[in-house]
Amino acid sequence: MKHKCLTDKEIDARAYQIHLESGRRHGHDLDDWLQAEYELMHMSVGELAKLTVPKTSKAQREAKSIIEAVRTAML
Repeated sequence: MKHKCLTDKEIDARAYQIHLESGRRHGHDLDDWLQAEYELMHMSVGELAKLTVPKTSKAQREAKSIIEAVRTAML
């Protein structure tokens, strides 16, 4: 079950980052998605703020990632 504060775009951004970090393994989309969802639901605010925002397309940049939202809130 998805945490009420997370959006699919936020989970997708983290899943993509996991995909890149794992060497762009093909066929692990669901694994990456579930790992991303789990991590984001269980990370502290401090841990979220330390994550790097993956490079995304222009369309994806229009929506703030959870990482950017946490960093903004901590200022």
